[in-house]
Amino acid sequence: MLGPQIDEDNLILNDVTLSEAIIHFISITWKVAFACVPPPSMFNGKAAFFVALLFIGLCTAIVE
Repeated sequence: MLGPQIDEDNLILNDVTLSEAIIHFISITWKVAFACVPPPSMFNGKAAFFVALLFIGLCTAIVE
């Protein structure tokens, strides 16, 4: 969870750093994108396989 945290032992407020916020928002983007993969119960898992394969191909194209 992204937000200020209070340390239980010393009662120190730990603020969110810029790098933590950036990583949080990048991971939300990936989670929303991969939530588009249909459940394996549809079409005996073939739809999930091909959509996941498409996303893996897109990730590979972006990384290269």
